Amino acid sequence: MKRLAMRIDGELFKIVEGKVRITMQPNNYVWIPINTKNKHYQEYSKGRASELLITDTKVCLTFVVREEKKPLGDRLVAQDLNFKSVDSTKALLRTQPVLISADTQTLKEIVRIQNDFSRRRRALQRHVKNTQKRIAKKLRETRGRQRNRVKDALHKLSTRIVKENPDTSFIFEDLKGMRKTSEGAKKSKKLRMYLNRWPYKMYQSMVEYKSDNRTVYVSPRGTSSKCPVCGGRLEHPEWAMSRCVKCGVDYGRNRLASLAILCRGLRLCGQPFAVSADASWQQMRNEYLYPHSRPDALGAGWTDAASAPNVDVYSKIHV
Repeated sequence: MKRLAMRIDGELFKIVEGKVRITMQPNNYVWIPINTKNKHYQEYSKGRASELLITDTKVCLTFVVREEKKPLGDRLVAQDLNFKSVDSTKALLRTQPVLISADTQTLKEIVRIQNDFSRRRRALQRHVKNTQKRIAKKLRETRGRQRNRVKDALHKLSTRIVKENPDTSFIFEDLKGMRKTSEGAKKSKKLRMYLNRWPYKMYQSMVEYKSDNRTVYVSPRGTSSKCPVCGGRLEHPEWAMSRCVKCGVDYGRNRLASLAILCRGLRLCGQPFAVSADASWQQMRNEYLYPHSRPDALGAGWTDAASAPNVDVYSKIHV
């Protein structure tokens, strides 16, 4: 007599209040109680549930348990994840933290993949003359190909960043629930679309398991509204600009946010960091300025001609 057995991936079930919730369809679940009196359950449940095995006689849960916590690296890299770029601030941990550098990694390849497949799906919905079932099948296929292409690009990016930063702990924002709590997403359909296809959690998890050092998560609240240099309030005359009302400086919004994330991570690690009093900040300050405010940057002092009135374009560019 053959026995039936089924393995369920960790993405399709969740442990909720001593029960396993298995997703059958959207908003349709099957609940299985757990024997919490098992002598190993309390220890194993501290890990991550990775797989569920169901046979005709029993249900087995598999957990991934890390016996030793990863150590904190000698360097820290704080990253601000955006739709089109990953902005980083790097610091060296000594008796007092020292800023090393700031850089920007482009995500244009991932943006291109997402936009291309989005256009394909719209074309299918407009032009394919076939049954609804046929169109739905084609849409599922394009979504699957898009997911695989994006995942491959993120694997290459995360592998390269981890290899370029050995003995490093990464600091990220804890963006869990951001899609539901974002005020802008509630008002803008386009912003909701970008948030839904923004693979920030996939990138964070890839870096976390590929790195040999601990990954630190900080609260994202206020990283773009409070200046990490002087503590003043930040305004945003342009989307990519952060203007501090206290020190009167125009910073690049994303790089300044990565500096704020670094400061929060250092506080969690027990090494508070005063940016304005640090000598390394004075050497790196120009790397955080808004490009139009940097005398050595391409297009310094220019105004965005696309948003300026036509009659003023010439005079604003040549002032």
